[in-house]
Amino acid sequence: MQKSRNRTAMPVRAVLVLTLAMTTSIFAHHSGIEYDRSMLVELEGEARTVHWRNPHILIELATTDASGREVVWSVEGAALSNQRRRGVMEGMLQEGDQVRVAGYSSTRRPAHMTAEHILLPSGTELLVGSAREPLWSEDQVGGSAQTPTTAAAAAPTGSGIFRVWTRAGGYWPWYFTEPQEYELTEWAAAHVAEYDTFEDNPLLDCTQPGMPSVMGNPYPMEFIDHGDTIELRFEEFDVVRTIHMNDARNPANVPLSPLGHSVGRWEGDTLVVTTSRINWPYYGRMGLPQTESVHVTERFTLVAAENRIDYEITNRDPEVFAGTETWSAPYVWRPGEEVGVYACTVAE
Repeated sequence: MQKSRNRTAMPVRAVLVLTLAMTTSIFAHHSGIEYDRSMLVELEGEARTVHWRNPHILIELATTDASGREVVWSVEGAALSNQRRRGVMEGMLQEGDQVRVAGYSSTRRPAHMTAEHILLPSGTELLVGSAREPLWSEDQVGGSAQTPTTAAAAAPTGSGIFRVWTRAGGYWPWYFTEPQEYELTEWAAAHVAEYDTFEDNPLLDCTQPGMPSVMGNPYPMEFIDHGDTIELRFEEFDVVRTIHMNDARNPANVPLSPLGHSVGRWEGDTLVVTTSRINWPYYGRMGLPQTESVHVTERFTLVAAENRIDYEITNRDPEVFAGTETWSAPYVWRPGEEVGVYACTVAE
């Protein structure tokens, strides 16, 4: 059964290929404006197959419509990594389960939706999207992500910046800002007009993101001191980035790469990193292009309590932007947090 909620209901039945995840994480791969969030749609059926993986959890849910005809819905979400941190774990939903699903349908693709709520046969409701309150049951799992550490916990002695950090709060504006909100060059505007969210997004093929896109992800990252270099490990897509601290090379002689060539220096408690020689084609994750002329400056400032890093990133790309783009946001230290294995898997 399908119900369209503007607090009205209309019966329909369907077959669903369902991806579970935090709604905000969906934006990492597709534009949030694709889904009609003014109307909550409900579906009921049997989970034929369940795939717990990154970057999407995939489920096939089978029902029939009023005429006995099979319908296939493809619903997208985000990463298994995100679900685990919210308490939604592998095995909670089993193949053969009769479930109810509520989410938002796509405005671009027929029979497509993103899940917010999953009601299990046990009566437990999985909150798998942006919703923080249950729709059907007081027995809920996944209603809130981890909250940032507010008190200064006892950090490892002398660790400074060299530990695991997690983005605080929601997604950063630059990361998911629609291209039309920027003042773009004629070349960049033409590129945006030709970009296809579903055909041109390399992340859907599990391609590791480059700079600066990698810096907007919501999962933990770790600074590791290797003396002449600092290694920056990310959970998302298992990316490893190197910051050179004593590199006298002319950047022009360094080969281009998706992560570029990063050179760091200390200004007191602030790690300043400049990155050039980037050949990753996108700025953020909304299809806005960038060129090999892009130059990125980052500042990681460890605050006095040493439980937060204030982060600032400035991007200069004269072939794309009329000026420079600068954003800032904090990372927080959560004792016990680790950088997990992402192991992205392309859907079959």
